[in-house]
Amino acid sequence: MTDFRISKDLALPIEAATWTFAVLSIKGWGKTYVSADLAEEMVKSEIPIVVIDGLGIWWGITVGTHGHKGLPVVVFGGAHKDLDLPLKQIDRIRQNVDEDKLRLMVKAILEARISVVLDTAGLSKGIQRRIVATFVNELTRLNANYGTRHVFIEESDLWCPQKGLMGGGDLALSAGAIDDLVRRGGNFNLGCTLITQRSAVLNKDVLTQASCLIVGRILHKIDKDAVKTWVQSMGDPKDPKIIKWYDELRDLKNGQGYVWHPEQPVIFRKVMFRQRETLHATREYFRQLKTTEIKPLDRSEFIAKFNTMFLSKPKPIAQPPAAPKIVAVPQAMPESKPSLLTQEAMRDAPPIMMPHDPRAALIMRGPESLTVTQTLPTLNVGQTQPTLQTFDEPRSTLGRICVVLKHGSDRAGNKLWTDRGILEALELHTWGNPPDYEAAKQQLIQWEILQAVQKGTVLSYRFAWNRVEINPQTPNLEVP
Repeated sequence: MTDFRISKDLALPIEAATWTFAVLSIKGWGKTYVSADLAEEMVKSEIPIVVIDGLGIWWGITVGTHGHKGLPVVVFGGAHKDLDLPLKQIDRIRQNVDEDKLRLMVKAILEARISVVLDTAGLSKGIQRRIVATFVNELTRLNANYGTRHVFIEESDLWCPQKGLMGGGDLALSAGAIDDLVRRGGNFNLGCTLITQRSAVLNKDVLTQASCLIVGRILHKIDKDAVKTWVQSMGDPKDPKIIKWYDELRDLKNGQGYVWHPEQPVIFRKVMFRQRETLHATREYFRQLKTTEIKPLDRSEFIAKFNTMFLSKPKPIAQPPAAPKIVAVPQAMPESKPSLLTQEAMRDAPPIMMPHDPRAALIMRGPESLTVTQTLPTLNVGQTQPTLQTFDEPRSTLGRICVVLKHGSDRAGNKLWTDRGILEALELHTWGNPPDYEAAKQQLIQWEILQAVQKGTVLSYRFAWNRVEINPQTPNLEVP
């Protein structure tokens, strides 16, 4: 397919997969129905989707109706789940999100290139928001290398309300993740669709970033004014068609609405959206449908594909062996102090595996054995800096993070680093965006070389400057 046929009168271009849509109307007009039209078109065009579903109704996309087949979409969580969402039991009653497994789940979804529904209905609001925040952040971070994907966010005002970015806790985390997706998702080959019946409640900073408006029947003035603000910012508020359009919103029929894309290709059309090809899983729809007609598409192939990716993923922080590993260091280690691992030694020797209990001894062997015992390890990262244009740099991501943080921090330890700041520093150092960044960062946090600092909605890290030693070496180079 070369376009998305959402109405007999309108087809959207294939590049709309990376647009940001806002689908706005009152309850009962058909927001989910119309959004599913778009989702069906994308999946049929082999563009994978993610649906964040706090209502528990998007599983119906797997069931075909009116002679059509259901879509190959894997449902995580909810009453119609194919697979569980990664939760962990705190005690006999309470649950929490297993964030490490959720991040691995995102990576496996991307590598398997499957479409998914995250059905969070029935979970507490706090757990739902943590799932949304963790999943969306990881998806935004990783997706760039996996091609185009579109995210549908049902009842988006639940995760990103007007005051969400200004508050704290789980709501601020989910709001911040969606704000980042809307503002910067296009840079990572991500598009999204925000679905809400309360345009006045959805965060205005997020709503104004929408590039295409799909608006149905709206009655309340405050909701109409929120839409009007978006429209007027995109064109002349005195334009007769804008005035006429604004006055007509309350009279639109169910499934009838306007599609407005003010940039190229310019679209301003009043259309009747097409009939869905999959199950609209609401009580009203079930009254018209025989139970025998509900036959989800067999997705076992896609579930197996995900499991193959997910179950083969290593944990972010590898479990260490029962005994410390012996590492051959190709230079003598003086008895007066521990020998520093030079970059050459780091490159040629197998990795040092830290004991699970950091209080245990780390044993390194040279010509003589030396045992160093310390509560928290001090890292010695060897960095070769020749006097000419040759630079022998650390090979490990952990070592590279230490180098950029050491050079970029003040000795007082007052500077705070965000994930974005660390990654930008690695980019400036031509080390790029390492795939194992999160695992290396978590190891530094475990050793308390990075300490998390939460200020409002921003999670930062304080770097223990005096806990890391960078050992520059200046070899003598002969220049002919």
